[in-house]
Amino acid sequence: MESSWKLTDAQLREWLSGLLDGNSVVAPIEEDGVLLFRPIASEEQAVVKPSGKTRWSPKEFLFPRSEALYRYNFKGGTVQLEDPPVPEEHQVLFGMRSCDASGIVRLDEIFLSGTKDRLYAARRENTTIVSTACAAADPECFCTAVGYSPVGEEGSDVQLVPLGEDWMLRALTDKGRDLVGDAGDGWTKATAKDSKRIAELEKTVAGQIDRSPVNREWSQVLEEGFEHGAWDRLAQHCLGCSVCAYVCPSCSCFDMNHEANAWCGVQCRSWDACTFPLFTHHASGHNPRETKQERYRQRVLHKFAFREEDDEPFRCVGCGRCVALCPAGLDIVNTVTAAVEAIREEGADAAR
Repeated sequence: MESSWKLTDAQLREWLSGLLDGNSVVAPIEEDGVLLFRPIASEEQAVVKPSGKTRWSPKEFLFPRSEALYRYNFKGGTVQLEDPPVPEEHQVLFGMRSCDASGIVRLDEIFLSGTKDRLYAARRENTTIVSTACAAADPECFCTAVGYSPVGEEGSDVQLVPLGEDWMLRALTDKGRDLVGDAGDGWTKATAKDSKRIAELEKTVAGQIDRSPVNREWSQVLEEGFEHGAWDRLAQHCLGCSVCAYVCPSCSCFDMNHEANAWCGVQCRSWDACTFPLFTHHASGHNPRETKQERYRQRVLHKFAFREEDDEPFRCVGCGRCVALCPAGLDIVNTVTAAVEAIREEGADAAR
């Protein structure tokens, strides 16, 4: 059951300051003119109401860029294995956009389904997510085009909704209510009129996003056009730099690295990307995705096509970071639209 309050900016900052007692708090800060998620030591460091999104998503605080999976050493003729300690500190990811919170849920589907990833699961269990609904859309945003919302609740334990100079704070889960705790006793309860303003905000921000929807049925079209020649043309400008994967809230690919000497060693995993030439390079020398076109196609289809159910959400959450930061000016939504048009056009020609 949702619990909602209306807070002044001062009350919100006071609550944020209280969260630092017993929690590691990660929030947007400004560093060298760039907005980034970083652990904060005081509430003054946090940019509570940023004018835009952070350069990177906060996923690295659940899925680190690089981490040790196990260590080993040789001692007395035997091999001793040592697992890294399971993260136990509670952390609060504060102030992420709704798209980033949905990105975390997409990571959950990878790391928590079937055999759970031990390290990710421990961090996720000890993490409470406080998201902030968007007061305005950035030029690159397209969450509504891929089925998400600028005020979406998915993945959030607590949601902050900007109401002019004030805030509406919504505790959406048990974790969220625990995080609010006794602080809520001194706050003003939100009214039905306040809640109505959420729908008004969603309509306003969604109206700032000038993108046509990516239709669900396009997933099947993209898969059927796997071998279509349009991919060669659409991938021509891709540099293979993979900045798109590194800033993406939902990309989950990683590589395994083994470093060792005669006495000990460590197995690490580090972020990787399907657009890198070595991503699928086999030890034999064979590479099933040898060309840039094949790798670019893989990235697009992984986000929009390879889904088990028709109602399964797209893995792209529409944050637009890949669009804003691509040095070649590629736009994944334009790519999907162009691919579908080319595949359908060929099908229509064949039917004539």
